[in-house]
Amino acid sequence: MKFEWKIVIMGMLFSVFCILLFTYGTSLSQKTIYVYQVGIYKEENNKDDKLSELKEQGIEGCYYQKDDQYYVLSIVSEDQKAVEEQATKIKGIMKSYQVDSQTSTQELLDNLAKGVTHD
Repeated sequence: MKFEWKIVIMGMLFSVFCILLFTYGTSLSQKTIYVYQVGIYKEENNKDDKLSELKEQGIEGCYYQKDDQYYVLSIVSEDQKAVEEQATKIKGIMKSYQVDSQTSTQELLDNLAKGVTHD
């Protein structure tokens, strides 16, 4: 085989390797966090009432504040099935966020409060 053909073939193989590395390699350092949002409130006491209602149902909810509004979440989890199960009990909206694999729940909530979305 001629030297030029070897160079072309090696170049093509290297290109395919780079494409695979950049396509799939970056996703290895990410995870998906699912949240189930059950309300948005302007008044803090309404947020507290919703959190109390969730607690009465055995659900430990959480919230974040953004733009003078309180976003109440019934569950934050990497387990999509757990969030979907929650959806059968309470009316709300499921959202998912792609985050770095080291991101904690609190970091996600802090970023959402700052308006940083990970859609």
